[in-house]
Amino acid sequence: MIKHSFKIKLTVIMALLVTTVIGIICLLGSTLFVKYYYNKKTNSLKESYNKVSKLVQSEFPEDMDTPYDFEKNESAREFNKIIRNICYHYGISLVVLNSNWMSVYSSQMDATDIIRRYQDLIFGSVNNKKIIEKNSNYTISKCYDKLSSMSFLEIHGILENEYHIIMQLNIESIESNIRSFTDFILIAGVAILFLSIIIVYAIASGVTKPVLQLSKIATRMSDMKFDVKYQGKTKDEIGQLGNSINIMSENLEKTISELKTANLELRNDIQIITQADEKRREFLSDVTHELKTPIALIQGYAEGLKEGISDDPESREFYCDVIIDEANKMNVMVKKLLTLNQIECGTEMPEVKRFDITELVDSVAKANQLIMEKNDIRLCMDYDSVPEVWADDNMIEEVFTNYMSNAISHCEKNSNGDKIITISITALPDKFVRVEVGNTGKQIPESDISRIWEKFYKVDKARTREYGGNGIGLSIVKAILEKHNAAYGAKNISDGVVFWFELPCL
Repeated sequence: MIKHSFKIKLTVIMALLVTTVIGIICLLGSTLFVKYYYNKKTNSLKESYNKVSKLVQSEFPEDMDTPYDFEKNESAREFNKIIRNICYHYGISLVVLNSNWMSVYSSQMDATDIIRRYQDLIFGSVNNKKIIEKNSNYTISKCYDKLSSMSFLEIHGILENEYHIIMQLNIESIESNIRSFTDFILIAGVAILFLSIIIVYAIASGVTKPVLQLSKIATRMSDMKFDVKYQGKTKDEIGQLGNSINIMSENLEKTISELKTANLELRNDIQIITQADEKRREFLSDVTHELKTPIALIQGYAEGLKEGISDDPESREFYCDVIIDEANKMNVMVKKLLTLNQIECGTEMPEVKRFDITELVDSVAKANQLIMEKNDIRLCMDYDSVPEVWADDNMIEEVFTNYMSNAISHCEKNSNGDKIITISITALPDKFVRVEVGNTGKQIPESDISRIWEKFYKVDKARTREYGGNGIGLSIVKAILEKHNAAYGAKNISDGVVFWFELPCL
């Protein structure tokens, strides 16, 4: 992963760039800079020679055989000042000889070495002499003096008034200066290299931080998780990319929700076509079967009232209560049958979306709090933070409400004399969330567990009718969960029963 890091790549590129620049500077310093330096010094010599030669021709008399007197008049003093400024400015040693090779002017106290080198240069006894430029006015040479072990640039020439002008420039320090310059560049370059690596690494870290954040968001999106959004506030290209990813995340979540809903609709539509007629016939048969008993009771008690079977007011009130109670049970049963028929026939389809299952469970549990307190039932809830699930929240609320109603109706004391209902929500490793509702009390016979989801099936028919059950609630649960392609079931535990279902969190 590190070798593919943009931050590392950028740092390496900058290090190579700085190293290349330093190398080029050192190469130029050891080659082109030397030529540039010599050319500059040569031009300085030529410029100085031209100025001095004009002054000497205008100021020096012909055949002067004694050193020039700079104090004899104002013009001489001015001449001396100009000559010294030229020599000082360019770092040049100047000697003027007459036709007899006698020094008439020197910028130094002792011009013996300069005159000697000039004579050696003229008569060819200088080692490593190299003529750089020669014309009718002057000759420029680079020479090495073995007596002083020094190298010089020299320009000399003979004027029309037969004065010899010799100007020398010590170039021994040039190579030393260049070497010092190269060493300095290397040392400074290494320091700049390390400093640039640190700075670029810090800058690259700042640049790549939002990129890494976007990468993590994209990874979560690939896992179908759209809860994380890019929080950057910048208006640059990365900020625009982050906003685009946020928009794409919202659109994908919406599209996936629609696709899941459409997928369920498609599956259910296929089933609806083949099962519609069968469900209608089954519905009519079930209604006819289940309404026989309450209709017979209502009819019998109504006939008894009509015939005056009892003049006792309490008996007549009992007859009326039975009729009302049976009518209410018929009303509830018909409503549930209609709901079940709508689900099974496909007229009521799930609208799948992402929601917090823990909030739904808490809401239903609070709604049943009073009836649990009335029946001395203690509620135990066991769950931490779990992912949001994909389902129709209204239908799942119906499922959980049925589980809670069954648990409350069948909850009995355990061996410790307590009535307990337990609700747990668990995130499973295969990206599902399991919801369990358990109650203390009698266990369901193993032979009946697979049949409790059938319409009108009752394990204990006497007790079921006693608390108003009609065997339809779990059938509705089954129909809803099968519409969601969700797993569900029931199991016996040591002191009671647990009902459960699972929903996807992706």
